[in-house]
Amino acid sequence: MTNGPGTNTTLITLGIALLVVVRFLFRELRQRTVRVRTLWIRPGILAVLTALLIAGGFVIPHVNAGLMLLAALVGAVLGVITGVLVVRSTTFAPANERGAVLAQGSVVTVVIWVVALLLRYVARFAFAGAGADQAAQYELNAGLIALVTAAFVVVAILFHREIDRLSPAATVTRTL
Repeated sequence: MTNGPGTNTTLITLGIALLVVVRFLFRELRQRTVRVRTLWIRPGILAVLTALLIAGGFVIPHVNAGLMLLAALVGAVLGVITGVLVVRSTTFAPANERGAVLAQGSVVTVVIWVVALLLRYVARFAFAGAGADQAAQYELNAGLIALVTAAFVVVAILFHREIDRLSPAATVTRTL
């Protein structure tokens, strides 16, 4: 029995997914300082990539723009839910600097991220007939990227609230 190119692609995808999960484990399970000045970098980059991916879908042959937009919308809604659940399962403490907070995830936050990412693979198998071609994969990927982007935007908004609530009060000077 020989392994075809599909098997190799699946193994590579599973390997990458495993690396992502391990990365989440290390990041989520240790206490880290989250600063306002860097809080919006990741969501900003993801928003630009999402916009480019969706715009590209309108010019790539055989990509169904309606399905792509529907996938992105569903992904964004799931991303908002993911972001809220992640923040609710994160512990916050004051940091010893202005504009920062100490945040520590938990096994629950790791599970939330893993389940959110697994939704992409569930979608692939749910739409196995249509999901085999590259256009359908593009549409599903738009949904995944929208999910991740929305989740990181919600996480940034809610982390910012925690920073405002817990960080030492900043001295404000006004010049008239």
